[in-house]
Amino acid sequence: MQKIILSIALILSIAFAVSLERIPQNPEWLRFADHRSWLGVPNFGDVFSNLPFVIVGFMGLRFLFRLPDDRGKAFEFSWEKAAPATFFTGVFLTGFGSAWFHLYPDNLRLVWDRLPMTWAFMGIFCQLISDRVSARAGYLLVFPMSGLGLFSVIAWYWTELHGAGDLRLYFWIQFAPMLAIPAILLLFPVRYTYGKAYWGVLLCYALAKTLEHFDTAVFQTVGFISGHSLKHLFAAGSAWIIFNMLAHRQPIYSAYETKG
Repeated sequence: MQKIILSIALILSIAFAVSLERIPQNPEWLRFADHRSWLGVPNFGDVFSNLPFVIVGFMGLRFLFRLPDDRGKAFEFSWEKAAPATFFTGVFLTGFGSAWFHLYPDNLRLVWDRLPMTWAFMGIFCQLISDRVSARAGYLLVFPMSGLGLFSVIAWYWTELHGAGDLRLYFWIQFAPMLAIPAILLLFPVRYTYGKAYWGVLLCYALAKTLEHFDTAVFQTVGFISGHSLKHLFAAGSAWIIFNMLAHRQPIYSAYETKG
């Protein structure tokens, strides 16, 4: 029953996204509060604050590739590493793509910011499906969902070039998984220890989006760092929570057992 509820919810979210009017790129999204340069680097705060993405992404990939291929405590099956590998690859590349974008923000550079982010979104979503819903389904969805994420950015940029920019699919890629996470956490049993870490991921991401929205207000209040720079730090913090969870967790029961 839980899987049926989740499937219906995802279908309804797609239908809702399709029913919306076209969502063009807002020019204001290319304007940020902190324009200060340092060491010859323009927009230094928003550029340098991407470093934690690179660090955490590297830590995650290093951890995954050093794990033995046989069953270990972090994963019951070696192929379960595909989703977190996609996630940490996306996080690692986001550090470079976002830094490149923030040097001189424009739509073309924004493509290289958004492309790896979609891998991170889809990677964490498929990992949660693997952990809670179905280990096999999470693995099988990694590659098509990652491809859909990349397509959402390419499709947006193509429509932008033709004067009809449409971010609906990209927004679905970003927000649908985050909205689905609490439902999955509440509906499906825990297969690994440290399962509550996903709530920390949600909290950090919610704080990151809030700080992004109040970019200027935060900068005017604090004075030395902007809301957008803090957004990068909190988003990287959510990735670190995933890394820490994987480094310490152990299986509670096998994916072949029926629970709940």
